[in-house]
Amino acid sequence: MSANGDFVTRGPTVLAVTTTTIVLASVFVIARLISRFCIVRSHTWDDYWMILAWVLAIGLSFSINYGTSKGLGRHTTDIPPQWVAPLKKSEYVFSILYNPALMASKNSILIFYLRLARNTWKVLRIASYVTLAVVNVSSIVLTFLNIFQCRPVSLAFTTAATESRCISIVTIFLCSAPVNIVTDLAILVLPIPVLTSMRLPRKQKTILLVTFGLGIFVTVVDVVRIYYLQNAALDVHNQELLSTNGGQGADYPWNASFALMWSAVEVNVGIICACVPTLKPLILRILPSMLKDRSGEGSDMTSSQHSNRVDMRKRSSQTWNSIVATSTQQTGIGLTQLQSVASPPRDDLEEEISRMGFLTTPDMNPEMIRVAPTLSSPSTERETYFGFFRYEKAKDAISTLAGYSTAQTVGLAAIYFGAYFFGALSVGQIALRCSGFKSTFMAGLCIYGIGTLMFWPSAVLTSYPGFMISTFVVGFGLSVLETAANPFLALCGPPRYAEFRLLLAQGVQGVATNLSQILAQKALFTGTPSLLDVQWTYLAVTLFAVALLLFFYYMPLPEASDIDLQIHANELGIPKYHPHISWLPVIYTTLGLGILAQFLYVGLQQCNSIWFKGLIESLEGNTTLLMSPDNYVLLGQSIFTISRFVGAFLCLIMEPRILLLLIFIGALAFSILTFTWTTTSNNIVISVFLTFIFEAPVWPLIFAITLRGMGKNTKAAAAYLTASASGGAIFPFVMYGIIKQGHSLQYSLCVVTALYAFAILFPLYLNLAPAARKQVNARVSS
Repeated sequence: MSANGDFVTRGPTVLAVTTTTIVLASVFVIARLISRFCIVRSHTWDDYWMILAWVLAIGLSFSINYGTSKGLGRHTTDIPPQWVAPLKKSEYVFSILYNPALMASKNSILIFYLRLARNTWKVLRIASYVTLAVVNVSSIVLTFLNIFQCRPVSLAFTTAATESRCISIVTIFLCSAPVNIVTDLAILVLPIPVLTSMRLPRKQKTILLVTFGLGIFVTVVDVVRIYYLQNAALDVHNQELLSTNGGQGADYPWNASFALMWSAVEVNVGIICACVPTLKPLILRILPSMLKDRSGEGSDMTSSQHSNRVDMRKRSSQTWNSIVATSTQQTGIGLTQLQSVASPPRDDLEEEISRMGFLTTPDMNPEMIRVAPTLSSPSTERETYFGFFRYEKAKDAISTLAGYSTAQTVGLAAIYFGAYFFGALSVGQIALRCSGFKSTFMAGLCIYGIGTLMFWPSAVLTSYPGFMISTFVVGFGLSVLETAANPFLALCGPPRYAEFRLLLAQGVQGVATNLSQILAQKALFTGTPSLLDVQWTYLAVTLFAVALLLFFYYMPLPEASDIDLQIHANELGIPKYHPHISWLPVIYTTLGLGILAQFLYVGLQQCNSIWFKGLIESLEGNTTLLMSPDNYVLLGQSIFTISRFVGAFLCLIMEPRILLLLIFIGALAFSILTFTWTTTSNNIVISVFLTFIFEAPVWPLIFAITLRGMGKNTKAAAAYLTASASGGAIFPFVMYGIIKQGHSLQYSLCVVTALYAFAILFPLYLNLAPAARKQVNARVSS
């Protein structure tokens, strides 16, 4: 910022940064055109898209620079009246050109990926097509939305004082931010598997690393741009959707100036990144030492390498000729006919890769890709832990900050747990059974990351339908994730410790949940929290999910086929049918009752979780509480977490089925006490805490016990058990209905007692049915 006369302006800074980046982008585009059109003499659609992106970027940058000469970067009070109309025109032109410029540069990169993956990487090719569709559809929609942001359209770039309705341009940019971030991350992540499988000289690797660093910088610039857009949004009538000032706030030229500058930086640096991989032919002409290491290893082959390649081609040609001759003698097919079906090895792929730029010596043989070991391989000795994600606390924060009613809060919880039913039984089950644990982890993380980014436009608009959709997508992604995570923990290791591993993992997840809540309350959001704070938290979670996805891609995880699982189940010696009911298979009876118990348990757990704080507040008038309701909630969560660690230890010294029965008996007794006890508030809270102690280990125990001995049906059973979490979508509404009928919240806890009474049938069956006891007691040492 600089002072100009008696006022402060950001204009010179915006002008300098925008001009510098467009000049640099122009240099790289011109170098690319020389390399592709003059040296290689080969140009494809990605080059044409880059030319279009360059032209649009020049127009975009010019509109910003022209705007700085007409008051962009100044406060509105410092802008002469005669500048207002041309300034609005420059801002309008910018809003129209921004999305097409991004679309053109991203199209160029993605078409380059398609050429790169033409004959090898099928996943990269499919992902590039999907990203290409998202980029083009979203850009076209946003471009038309920007064009027709006002009614009449002319009000967007004139100062006519007529009746009008305009969509806030800042709101449009903020709502479109998740799409930009998602596509930026996709473009950044997609080529990583290809690049890591390549053998390149050190200097060329350095250039590619610098290019990737610029790609990361583009994503960071997008985040910085969002920050300045967010600041500009605060000026637009408390972020309301409709405005009467051409979709702008009263001080838009000042507030939005840095956002426009960073938008130009994003477009121009993206163009630079897209041009770097195509510059090798030009660099080899003017500065070949830049690509060659001192040891002589570079893009050009040494004479010995060249002679070896020539010998190899001769041997290959001789072998091919002998094959053709033999085939001709045996089949009578002429040489010409056979050559029309196939031809000897050529250097087409090598030539194409050379045209692509720095990607000169890829090691992209599909046969050399590392295959994950199965459970029957030695890798089963390595126990891998997967940390669980949880969304309940974020959902509660949304409801509190947005001021939603009790029914709306319960509705968000219902949507979240309802998504578990659809996610686990669709994508989760299909991915796990067809592609294995690693693919399911990655699919779940992708969907989860998209869901967390979808929260951003919902928060900008404070839209309850938007929160409903983003909550559903997040729940869907987590259900896919847990469909693989829970059976992975149960199976990856000695079967006798399956319950121990799952309880331990859930305990660690509880510790992370409690620490994150304490950190948020005491350190991060010490002042009055807002939806803006939660927005940035969600963005951080999205970036972490992307990093975790890359981790799982490179992490060698053991896999288990249905045959492997059936072999393990056969070793347990589980009876097929009940002795007195010959038509009823044991494992399916256990599975059915386990799913029912899990369904009821998640329902009662969510009843306690959602209504616990309300119960404390309703009892607060009876006697003085020892601490605040928020601290009671935190203490209850801590007790819940500790109980899971204790349950993990108890699984080592007693049968899990017996432990599960004792837990249900204790939880049922204290739940009855909670809703019937007429005593002081603190005593009722203590009875709730005791219920939490018995309640905590139930979910991991049911899951691991039910899964034992399922054999080839293990993956399907895991999906059904994960889908049973949809019970959390139903029973909190039952409690809400009882409360609306005029009963107290304490009385409505009879729902929890009833659910315990029905769910206890499962541990009773495990302990009383001889065949069920044999199934869940059957543990082999390895």
